[in-house]
Amino acid sequence: MDRELIKKHEKTLLTAMTSVDQCQRVLSRLDRQWTRATLTGKINCSRIAQTLIDFIIATQENFTSLQTTLIDTLVVESTQKVVLEIAAVAQVAIDILKRNLFERTADVGFLATDDDIVRFLLDGGDEPEAREAIEERLAEYRAKYTVYDEILVLDTDGCVRAHLDRDNPVTRSHDPLIARTLAADQYVETYGESDLAPGRGNVLLYSQAIRDPGTGSPLGVLCLRFDFDGEMAGIFEKLGQSSEDVIILILDESGKAIATSDPVQAPAGRAYPMALTDDFHLVQIAGQPCLAKTLATNGYQGFFGLPWYGHVLKPVTTAFGNGSNGHCLDERAIRKNAIFSGRLVQVEEASENVLSDLELVVQNGEIMAAKKSLQADPSERVEAHALPHVLNEVKKIGDQVQHVFQASTDGLLRLVTSSRLHDVRFLAQLAIDIMDRNLYERANDCRWWALTSDFRRILDAPAVTVADNDRMREILAYINSLYTVYTNLFLYDRAGKVLACSNPDEHRLEGRVLDAGFVAQALRLTDSQSYAVSDFEPTDLYAENGHPRPTYVYNAAVTSLARPGEVIGGIGIVFDSAPQFLSMLSDCLPRDGQGRIQEGSEGLFVEPGGRIIASTNPDHSPGDVIDLAAIFCQLSHGQFTSHLVTEGDRLYAVGCAHCSGYREYKRDGAYANDLLAVIKVRI
Repeated sequence: MDRELIKKHEKTLLTAMTSVDQCQRVLSRLDRQWTRATLTGKINCSRIAQTLIDFIIATQENFTSLQTTLIDTLVVESTQKVVLEIAAVAQVAIDILKRNLFERTADVGFLATDDDIVRFLLDGGDEPEAREAIEERLAEYRAKYTVYDEILVLDTDGCVRAHLDRDNPVTRSHDPLIARTLAADQYVETYGESDLAPGRGNVLLYSQAIRDPGTGSPLGVLCLRFDFDGEMAGIFEKLGQSSEDVIILILDESGKAIATSDPVQAPAGRAYPMALTDDFHLVQIAGQPCLAKTLATNGYQGFFGLPWYGHVLKPVTTAFGNGSNGHCLDERAIRKNAIFSGRLVQVEEASENVLSDLELVVQNGEIMAAKKSLQADPSERVEAHALPHVLNEVKKIGDQVQHVFQASTDGLLRLVTSSRLHDVRFLAQLAIDIMDRNLYERANDCRWWALTSDFRRILDAPAVTVADNDRMREILAYINSLYTVYTNLFLYDRAGKVLACSNPDEHRLEGRVLDAGFVAQALRLTDSQSYAVSDFEPTDLYAENGHPRPTYVYNAAVTSLARPGEVIGGIGIVFDSAPQFLSMLSDCLPRDGQGRIQEGSEGLFVEPGGRIIASTNPDHSPGDVIDLAAIFCQLSHGQFTSHLVTEGDRLYAVGCAHCSGYREYKRDGAYANDLLAVIKVRI
């Protein structure tokens, strides 16, 4: 933490640090009393106790220096606590958004190759019946991937051949993104005003060229309009549960806010000074000073997207509350076991050493006074009688100073510990939210891919030819190349026999009849919005070195094109749970200044009964069962908590959050999967 930066703003910061300000006032008062007592001693006892008085003066100077160090420590630690909190929120805000947008790049890449859309443009795309059919197909897609509020299919001249939003009056586009997309060999991400969305202001679009599969020549452009406002509202609501008094913004590369959690105090469209290189900025927002921090994304799977930043503002007036957030904290246990307590009590220990020296001086002075009171010199006897009163006053002041030091350290220990408990609760919420968001995409994927027309035509035929098998493999492999979170995608017929796999290493499965319960469940589905998910249990569909591993397998029914609603098979997608869950948990663990995970930190996904889904601790494997704290087992959807745990001579802050779903996933009653995220950090 930049102490010079803190010193620059110390006056403003201290106005909100009521406990630190009070400590400073008390110490100043005691210092004045000490000066008066010492002056009294110099006047009344200098002949017999000059050396003692000089030592008392030196001791006072030591205490004054320690007082300055104490106040500096309190200000720095209190500021650092707040800066770390707002930095975490800024990082999460931008990273969780980028995780979502990474999925969009795969979506547009796959949908742009959709056979029905390609065929629609090859046929000219101007027949009303064909347009209606393709718009029905796009509506099916949007019903599953609810993050899109408009999907458009355009030809190479920018004419809109099909789209979904009936309130969108667009018929032709002159937006330069059309030419850029046609010239690009992959997706194009665009944010700004567009004639593809007239009157809607800035919109986030993902576009990709639709090409003739035979020649590779462009046929048109597919555009997905992302529900940016809805997504940001959800992110802001989630983050606001842990940090109620912060204002969260997403800034573009110029510092202009493109999204805000508080449009009244910090409206979008305005430029804000970015605090990228400094530990923090102190800025005025709506007439009040705020601490500000800006962070770029860490990226996800190599995706960074547009140059956007997470930016968080926290009013100084509410930033430094010293509450314990409802936790009953034992300062003695914290002092004994917490790692951070060592550096926080150094000042207190130094003051104890100075006070011990002072007590020794007082004792020696009392002995000296007793001896001098028996001597014949009347003036020395008078000074000897006065000296104990001076010494007692100094001793009393020293005791009071020491009490202030200890009380301040206790307060700081509580503050930092409370902050750690807040942090682990926040990180647990983040971890479970990332899981819900990720698995939401998996439920979408299996349902959409089940509607692939080639799959439906092939499975509807009396027999599957070698060419058919190759075609299914080709499509599955292409999908898998875009969506790398799966180890395998496989198609099976109505008897549960595997027909084709995306992964060449899994072709051995082809011809095998699957008797798993999730297959039977999928084959009973009659609704294209429905899906079936396996339990998290070991399966040879996710084997490593011949050993089955536990994972989730998402499934959807494949229905007949000729006889709508008739199930003719299914698709299964094997989630690569081990590295994916480990990555989610690792991304949520606190890190040191070099980006390394803080020693003594670990994360888990676990069922309420204690069965582990994933763990960053190598001593815990998926499928193992652990004892969960009763308070964690009692959490219901969306609830979270944290508490302190002592293990031997180590102290941990442990946070837990119960899943709450994302958008309609785990919220519409179609699928129940109660999970907890647990984050454990040594403090």
